[in-house]
Amino acid sequence: MTITAESGASKTDWIADGRAFRTKGINFSVMSVKDITSVVAWAAGEIHAMQKASPEPVRIYFYGAGIVSEEQSGKMSGILRDFFPGASVECASDLLAAARALWGDSPGIVAILGTGSNSCSYNGNYITGNVRPGGYILGDEGGGAALGKRFISDYVKGLVPENLARKFEERYPLKYSDIVNSVYRGPNPAGFLASFAPFIIEASYTDAYAGNLVSDNLRSFITRSLMPYRKDDGTMQVGVAGSIGTACMNMLESLGKEYGIDFCKFITSPIEELAAYHLRKNSIFAAGI
Repeated sequence: MTITAESGASKTDWIADGRAFRTKGINFSVMSVKDITSVVAWAAGEIHAMQKASPEPVRIYFYGAGIVSEEQSGKMSGILRDFFPGASVECASDLLAAARALWGDSPGIVAILGTGSNSCSYNGNYITGNVRPGGYILGDEGGGAALGKRFISDYVKGLVPENLARKFEERYPLKYSDIVNSVYRGPNPAGFLASFAPFIIEASYTDAYAGNLVSDNLRSFITRSLMPYRKDDGTMQVGVAGSIGTACMNMLESLGKEYGIDFCKFITSPIEELAAYHLRKNSIFAAGI
């Protein structure tokens, strides 16, 4: 059995022996080992139930948000081996997951636009450059949390147009105290802020204020996180992964023309492409090619 997993702040997608399921997110930047172990334990229970009399997995490929050092990779590998003794385990960042899913063995520029955001240059084998994302407080431009933060900041100050504010209140009956507590004391403030992104993106099709909010958020990502990769005056091709990226595909393609960027590939989640990538690599390895 081969297990492939790709985790972000909001969810973890797993494929075990061709069967897919989803658990809570795993993010090494903000979660304790105890909480991460709890998520892996739940996933292991699902996988062991699938196995029944089958042997333990031979290979595990885990890609996770916040895995940015060998130390974190080692800790994640250790947690996985606790539940799958004897398995071969490889752990890497969610950024490499997006790169492999989008570009395979070819070079390209990668953009992740989900709850947060990230980007990199990729040479077809490993990441060669990365503009630091900064997280939802210092950066993450273009992502759902940054978009939600901008909207909620305007909302609490009464700056959202009345008609849109009324629609927001109908969908999200939140008190000011609820918002403040969730942002400053809640367990997942980035996820809370990003939860409003679908409403804002939906409104952007008919509401000028929301449209400008989404456009400004994406433009900030382009100028601060993508343009540093430009090496010449030609068109720069960028692959996009993440739910916000795919939801804003048309706007990204339009904005890209202003900056000489061709947003040429879009995937909501890398997991299926990752599983196919490792299946192909394992087949080549087994064949001795």
